Amino acid sequence: MSKKLINTIITIIIVITIVLITFSITYSWFLVSRETSNVNSSAKGGKLEIIYQNGQDITGRLTASSNSSGGLSTTATIRKSSTSVDALATITLHVTSISSELATNAFKWEVYENNSSTPISSNSFDGVVDGTDIDVISNYPLTTSDTTFTIKLWIDGNLNNNSLSNKSFSGYIDASAINKPANNG
Repeated sequence: MSKKLINTIITIIIVITIVLITFSITYSWFLVSRETSNVNSSAKGGKLEIIYQNGQDITGRLTASSNSSGGLSTTATIRKSSTSVDALATITLHVTSISSELATNAFKWEVYENNSSTPISSNSFDGVVDGTDIDVISNYPLTTSDTTFTIKLWIDGNLNNNSLSNKSFSGYIDASAINKPANNG
């Protein structure tokens, strides 16, 4: 074969390779852009964006008290951004470790909204073990204003005569959110 023919074949192969690479990159970009668009879209169009700040981990030894102010507590503050679609939040208490004696109805949790004196959610730790996740708030409609939840853990002295005192608990709070479904009512 002549040198000119070899150079022509090499040039054609290089051009075809460049065209195939360009096509592949463009097609891949198109697929990724389309997938990202589908993930962030909702019936209203737009994306879900929340602003969340959790308080300190909940760790310590407990003593019985007559109300929730005598226990452990932390906070979580959450809102949606001004450009976010409507959203529903869930606040979860992750139980890292709990003394087995505290897995009773005398050890309780309560959640207060924006410094209210009335809990909006409450329950006990009856049957709870290490590694349990408890949704202390579910499907809470978010606004663009901060909502601060105070989560309090306490031993109800009315149900226990100090036999649970000095038992330890460790956990932390986090949040998640989903797009609020359209009301087709």
